[in-house]
Amino acid sequence: MKHLRPRLVAALLFLSAALNAQPLQIAHVFSDHAVLQQETTVPVWGWGEPGKKVQVKASWLKKAVSTTVADDGTWRVYLQTFKADGRSQSLLVKSGKEKIELNDVVFGEVWVCSGQSNMEMPISGFGFQGIEGSTEAILDAAETASQIRVFDIKTPKCQAPQKDVETVWAYSTGDVVSRTSAIGYFFAKRLSKNFGVPVGIIVNAWGGSRIEPWMTREAIDRVDLTPEERAEIDSVVENPDRWPETPELIWNGRVKPVAGYAAKGFLWYQGCSNIGQKGCYDKLQASMLQLWRDSWGRGDMPFIYALLAPYHHGDSDGRWRPFFVEAQMRMASETTNAWYVCTETLGDPVTIHPPYKREVADMMELTALQNVYGIPTGISIEPALLKDLALEEDGTVKVWLTNVWSNLGSMTSRDIVGFELAGEDREFHLAKAEVDWDGQTIIVKCPEVPKPVAVRYAWRNWMGANLQKTSGIPVPPFRTDDWEY
Repeated sequence: MKHLRPRLVAALLFLSAALNAQPLQIAHVFSDHAVLQQETTVPVWGWGEPGKKVQVKASWLKKAVSTTVADDGTWRVYLQTFKADGRSQSLLVKSGKEKIELNDVVFGEVWVCSGQSNMEMPISGFGFQGIEGSTEAILDAAETASQIRVFDIKTPKCQAPQKDVETVWAYSTGDVVSRTSAIGYFFAKRLSKNFGVPVGIIVNAWGGSRIEPWMTREAIDRVDLTPEERAEIDSVVENPDRWPETPELIWNGRVKPVAGYAAKGFLWYQGCSNIGQKGCYDKLQASMLQLWRDSWGRGDMPFIYALLAPYHHGDSDGRWRPFFVEAQMRMASETTNAWYVCTETLGDPVTIHPPYKREVADMMELTALQNVYGIPTGISIEPALLKDLALEEDGTVKVWLTNVWSNLGSMTSRDIVGFELAGEDREFHLAKAEVDWDGQTIIVKCPEVPKPVAVRYAWRNWMGANLQKTSGIPVPPFRTDDWEY
C-alpha cells in the first residue's frame, strides 16, 4: 500500500492544480459585433493559466500572433487593422484545448463617450425631460443598426480596481438606441454617414458624478491645488445611495478595465457636480485626461468636451456657472488636442438636461472632422472669443470677436440678449446690444451706465443669451474685467 501514497499525492496535486487553473478568457470589450479602430495597431488582451501559450488568429492576417500568459495570469497581443471595407472579420483565441471565437468583428471608428447625466441622457430621455428628435431616431435606428455599435458600461461603484466589465457590443437597434447616450449616438450616426464606415461608441457615463471618481488618487495628487481646494475635495463624503463623488469609484470599475482599447478619441460632458471649482476644475480635467491618455497609450488622444449649458442653478442671476465655464475654456488653451463646444444658446432655464443633444453632437462632429480628421466642412466651428473693444464718448461700446469673418448673428436676429455693462462702481446693468450691418461688430449701450469700464456677455447662470454665428455655433461667455464676483 505504501507505493500508492506517492501516486495519491501526485493525483491530489494534479487535481488541485486543475481546479485552480485559470481558464482562457478574453476581455468583454472584445466580443461578437466589436468595432476595432481601423488602420492602426490594436491591443487584444485577456487571462489564462500562467506559462501557457496563447495564439490569436485574426481572419484578416495571414499569420497567427502568439504570446505566453504572464505570471499574473494576463496575456496581451497586438494586431494590425486595415481600412474599413464593410466586411465582417473573426478572431480565434486558442490555448491548449481551450478556444474562444469572436464573429462579426468590423473595422471602423471608435470613440469613448463619458461624463455625467447630459452625456448619459438616453435617446428616450429622462422622466419629464425629452430629447428632440428621439422618436425619429428610434424608428430609423434599424437602417444603420449594424453600422453603429454600442458598448454600454454599467458597472457599479468599485473601491478596488477591476480587471473586466460585464457587457458586450450590441447593434444599435431601436431598443438599444432608446437606452443609449443621445449625444454619443447622434455623433456616431453622423460620423458613420460622413465616412461610410462602422462606428463604435464605448458609452461610459454616470449622472451626477463628480470628476474625482473618474481619476486615481495619484492623478489628483499631481494637481497643483491650494489647501482650500484640496480640503474641499477631501471633505466630500460618499453616499452609498447616490452617484459617485469620491476618487477612483468610476475609474476602478469602468475606465481601467477598458483602458487601452484602440479608439480615436474621447467625448466628455461633465461639470455640473463640480460647478464650485472655478479655480481648479481645468487642472483636474487636464490631469484626468493625462491619466486616460497614459492608460490608453496612444499619445495625445483627441478630447472634445461640452461647456455647461445655461440653467438657473437655483438662481438665474447667480454667476457661478459662467465662472466655471471660464475654467472649462481655460483647459483647452493649455492642453494639446483638446477642444470644447459651446452650448450657450442650447440651455433651458427649468431643466439641467436640455433636449438639444443633436446640436451638441453636431458641434462635436464638426470639431472632430476639422481638428481630428483634417476634413474642411465650410463651417467655422472655432470659438468666437473677445478680440477687441472700443469705448465711445457717448457711452457706446463696440465689441469685436475672433473667428467670425463677417459671419456673426443674422439679418433677422440682430438684437442680442445677454450683455451687461458696468461703470466705476462695478455694478452691472443689462444692456441693449445688436450686431452691426458688417456682421462682425457688436454695438452695446446702457443708459444706466454712461461711462462703462467693463463688458460681460452671458455672465449669469441663465440669461437667455442668444449670440451666435450664422451657422448656429453659439458664442461662449466672455468678460473684460477680472473681478471676483
